[in-house]
Amino acid sequence: MKYIPYYMSILGFFLTLVFSYLIGSYFGIEWLVFYNLDTASGDFKFEAGISWLPIILALFIAYLGWKIGFKKFPDENSGN
Repeated sequence: MKYIPYYMSILGFFLTLVFSYLIGSYFGIEWLVFYNLDTASGDFKFEAGISWLPIILALFIAYLGWKIGFKKFPDENSGN
């Protein structure tokens, strides 16, 4: 149980990015998620980018998941 806060943090980070991508692609919000696919020149070029807002939001949610995980699942060896 001592690794659950870390798992919650990682899961929260990636789920936030996935949900922001799904919301951005469903509603057509280009500033939320954007990418560029260019094949006109003959060679394959793929650029993927994401705006800073989902990354900052994902970091904040990962931090909250980490803090909540430590409160709900304290380490047995730490004495908390």
